[in-house]
Amino acid sequence: MPQRRLALLVTAALVLAAAPARADGYFHTPLDLDACDVIKTYEAGGADLRCDGYGGFDVFVSEGDARTDVDFGVNNDRFQTFSAFNGIGQTVEWLETENGVEAATIRFLIDVDGRKAQALVVSKIGLADTPGCVVGIVDAAVEQANGVARGLAALAPLFDCASDPIAIVPGANDLVKDFSGAQQ
Repeated sequence: MPQRRLALLVTAALVLAAAPARADGYFHTPLDLDACDVIKTYEAGGADLRCDGYGGFDVFVSEGDARTDVDFGVNNDRFQTFSAFNGIGQTVEWLETENGVEAATIRFLIDVDGRKAQALVVSKIGLADTPGCVVGIVDAAVEQANGVARGLAALAPLFDCASDPIAIVPGANDLVKDFSGAQQ
């Protein structure tokens, strides 16, 4: 029942966004692509980068065809991104709980044919034996977008990258809804 699980995930994220602050810590780190290590470049353009992250976790950025994929902890070898041309913001927000660093959020800037949008993409941190993945997407224009993204981040440890569908929070515009791998 993936749709039911998705609905429960989004509902829980909304509840967590409205709940009082918890002891979990949210930390911001800059992401300067010019300071990242180049892992690979492609003849047609684009590159794979490894950037310093937080808590010993790297940030992996893959760029190609004017689209970007971001993985945290380990590169998961899946190119998950928006269909429209996009890039990423310069700040990563990390969720650290008593169990360690468990999720990260980065802003995507989407721009195609004069239409623009921004989305907060929440990812589960990958480990060597269990690569991470995108957990959910929040249109940055929806009410309390940051709080909703933090709610999704808090649920990331429960997310099964192999079977759970990516949650796209209701209210997202079409540019944000069009994310590869998302089931709606």
